Amino acid sequence: MFFWSPTQWEEFTCEWVRLRAKEEGYLGVEMIGGSNDRGADVVAFQSEQKLNGPWHCYQCKRYERELTLGQALPEMLKPFVAAVETSRTLPTRYFFVAPRIAPRLVDAVLTPLDLKQRFLDHLDGRPQHVREVAPDTLARARELAEATDFTMFWTVNLATMLELYAQTPMFPARFNLPPTGKPDKLVPPEEPDTALEARFLEQLLQVYQEYFDNRIHTLADAFAHLETGPHLGRQREAFYAAEALRMFARDSVPGEVYQELQTDVLVMLVEVAMRRFPTGFDRLQVVLERAGLVQIHSPMLHPHFKNLERIGMCHQFANDDKLIWCREEAAK
Repeated sequence: MFFWSPTQWEEFTCEWVRLRAKEEGYLGVEMIGGSNDRGADVVAFQSEQKLNGPWHCYQCKRYERELTLGQALPEMLKPFVAAVETSRTLPTRYFFVAPRIAPRLVDAVLTPLDLKQRFLDHLDGRPQHVREVAPDTLARARELAEATDFTMFWTVNLATMLELYAQTPMFPARFNLPPTGKPDKLVPPEEPDTALEARFLEQLLQVYQEYFDNRIHTLADAFAHLETGPHLGRQREAFYAAEALRMFARDSVPGEVYQELQTDVLVMLVEVAMRRFPTGFDRLQVVLERAGLVQIHSPMLHPHFKNLERIGMCHQFANDDKLIWCREEAAK
């Protein structure tokens, strides 16, 4: 993160502010940034009046070293000048957001009366950036500052931001890390869920009828059969393991991470399934074996995508007819 560009730091800050929107009562959060932002990189407003009503300002600073009081003082002039020159109100809170904050700046913000005096003394010292402000505007900005409660100024460092950010699905996505926790175990119900399992079970039934015994007509027959019963139980267990991973990804990581993983795997398996096999059962077994060898490129799900989930994903494909076990064999 310390090698991010200023724009990347502002984007990260904006994401963090949006995570706090409900807690802070924000109606909207916008990233302004740029050379004419008037000291407001990210703004969060608390009324329909937006920047004409109560709002919070987040000034983002990403330097190689910690943000110092000397660097903060020139920024503090900007909201007062903006309030004088435009219809903006002063923000009710003004946050300096930086990866690292110098202790002296933290101490100054913790003593608002001292911070105000330091700021007024800074203006009276008339450094270059102060001299660049029109005299009338500067006088009015100073007058406004004198009447303002400097408890409006706050500091936020990276550790504080990550404390909240790490609890959200955005954290692993932003840093390309596995999500915390693990998928909940899903136990296959004794009676198959016809809405969820119907098609892949139908395909397995076709495989069993063809390969094992043409007297297997129903799932009950398949469950009772000496060979197909245990096999069917293992396939259902694998299917539900894959479903657990799918739901874990949905709830833990933003975006379509699981769907992207499926696409990556299917590209390889569909080519294997296209070969000619003596029976659909032979095709099924070869595809399941090949699934265990597929190299995947999903850092966020890789720790959880084990052999059981790989087999289960094959049955998810069968559920959607992306893989068909009995093909030319069934036409004979």
